[in-house]
Order: sequence, then structure tokens, then C-alpha cells
Amino acid sequence: MPCQNKEMKNKHSVFVSEKDNCLFKEQFELWTRDDWNDDIPPFFKRLKKIDDDRSFVILATSVLEYQIERFLKIFIPKYELLINDYTNFSTKINIIRAFNLIPPQFGEMCSIIKDIRNDFAHNLEIDNFADAEKSKKLPKNLIKLKEKWLEFEDDMCYWSPEEPIRLIFKDIWRVTLEGIRVYESNVVLFRRETENEKFINSLKALSVELKDKSKNV
Repeated sequence: MPCQNKEMKNKHSVFVSEKDNCLFKEQFELWTRDDWNDDIPPFFKRLKKIDDDRSFVILATSVLEYQIERFLKIFIPKYELLINDYTNFSTKINIIRAFNLIPPQFGEMCSIIKDIRNDFAHNLEIDNFADAEKSKKLPKNLIKLKEKWLEFEDDMCYWSPEEPIRLIFKDIWRVTLEGIRVYESNVVLFRRETENEKFINSLKALSVELKDKSKNV
């Protein structure tokens, strides 16, 4: 889902994995755009009205956390046994990374966004990205953020060198949010097929076959 107003170069897309490092290396064809259109655009409208970076980062990260919770509820049958109101954002990100279903760059970018949110939420001296030097951690996190932006520049829409640093954050936040959302469809199909009786019976037949082979060795 690259940005439509930029000429594509020869870099790989943020929405796929070129390495054999996750279960789903690309999105399937089916995903529910109507669901996205009903759900997410109001948050983009609210973000456009925010002037200070602190409020922007905190709201944007809350939207991302909401999306991560959606994803986990779709994947984990008894979600509430693992995640509740006391489960922190880091744990939710780590659960997505631990199951290794989707390209790892999404988990990495989630962690960077979470760290930047924490920089603003726990340091009252910084209200905007221009105040980064007042924080010990924020400058390093902004370097990581820009590295990801450069790695997946072809999929970015908002930032250019003359624009505010907030737009790098917005770019990374957007592709992370969209990426996790569209991979939901892969997970829906995965759950449906693995919980199908035919699939369970095929595993049972395979176990018998492997058992017979082991006896003949």
C-alpha cells in the first residue's frame, strides 16, 4: 500500500518482507477496506487539528495501540486470558513480535513509536520535537525513526527535508497502523483454516503416517 503521490524507486516496500523471517511475508488480496473507512479516518481528522507535538504523539500512539489490540483479539482465541486493562503497551507489542506472524519491521516501528510516546508522556520539559535536546532518550529515538523512514522511503507520504519532524513520526505511524490492519485478513483466514475440522483431521492423519514411518526405520 505505497503512497500514491510518489514515484516508486527500487527500495523494498514496508508492507512486505523480503526475507524468510515471518509466517506471512506479504498481504493476501482480501482485506476489509470498508471496515477501515468506517473506523480510522475520524482519528486522522482529530490529529490534523492538534498543534503541539506532545498531544499529537500521545493520541496517534493510542490509535496504534487500539489497532494492535484489534489484531491480537482476531488472532488469540481467548484474548482476555492473556491481555486485560492492566497489560501495558510494551507487552502487547512483544506478543505480536513473539508470534512472528507479520513482517518484523512493524514490531520494530511500534517499539520506536512507543518509546517516543514515553519520552513525551514522562518528560514535562518537552512539548515539541524541537525540544528533543532536553531529553536524554528522544534524540536517539528520532534517529531510529528517521532510519526507518529512509529504509522505506517509497511508502512515505508526508515528510520532506523542509517539513517539520512531526511528519516523519506521522509517516512511520501511518504505515505501521495500515500494515497491522491489512494483515488482519491473513490472520482471519489462518484462524479459520487451522480451526477447521478438515485441517485437524489432516494433522491426525499425518501423525499416523509419521508414526508408521518411524516404525519402519
